[in-house]
Amino acid sequence: MRFSKNLLILPISLIILTSCNQCDPLPGAEPLLQPGQVVLLGEVHGTKEGPEFAGQIACNALEKNLMVTIALELPQADQEQLDEYLDSDGSMEAKRKFLGLNTWSREYQDGRASESIFELIESVRILRENKKRIDVVFLDIEDAGNRDKIMADRLLEDVKSYPNNFFITLTGNIHNIIREGSGRMGSYIIEELGKERVVSLKQNYPGGSAWVCLAGEGCGPVNLKGKGGNQFGIFLNDEIENYDGTLEMDSIHVSFPARELIKI
Repeated sequence: MRFSKNLLILPISLIILTSCNQCDPLPGAEPLLQPGQVVLLGEVHGTKEGPEFAGQIACNALEKNLMVTIALELPQADQEQLDEYLDSDGSMEAKRKFLGLNTWSREYQDGRASESIFELIESVRILRENKKRIDVVFLDIEDAGNRDKIMADRLLEDVKSYPNNFFITLTGNIHNIIREGSGRMGSYIIEELGKERVVSLKQNYPGGSAWVCLAGEGCGPVNLKGKGGNQFGIFLNDEIENYDGTLEMDSIHVSFPARELIKI
């Protein structure tokens, strides 16, 4: 993907999201599309599929006339600039300013500030421009002692302020663990809201590629072996440890850092 003058070329899945007149149904999502529902999506950072599936669930929720909030594992310190971008006209100047933030432009990239994440944010900006009721919040404080508690508290703040919204979080698979005593974001959220309102899904895939950081090897595209069943959709399963089910993908593909989209 590259910017061309004032045009951002979006992938087909996010073009569908920005129209939201007719979404591709996501198998297994229908029972979750309720006011006040909180869906915790786990992912391997640095893939196209994680943000795309978050967008697809959001699109299905908007079709149900739900108000949607997407919460991402990015710095709370950037929220003001995020809000400014979401309210902008999406011009090259606005894109350059937003992508000029340290989160996107720094040398160290662990997959969270990916092209696909920016494309998801851009699709939300277009939806809002078309009067759709959707928002994005950033959850993280990276240098905090207990990031999971801080991310949970930030999400819960919005859940309590907008109790009828449909919430989707997208974080690394480890953060949305709901096991009591795990100290993970998911466990704090379910302790506060109860099992009736929260569904936590682990990303499963049979294999593919992602932008990841490996100890001693640095960060970059890596081929990964998975444990998925070559299925597609949401599968609830009480027997899965730490989660309520899985978000099954038939493959994953690397998404490069968003700084590659444009040269600041």
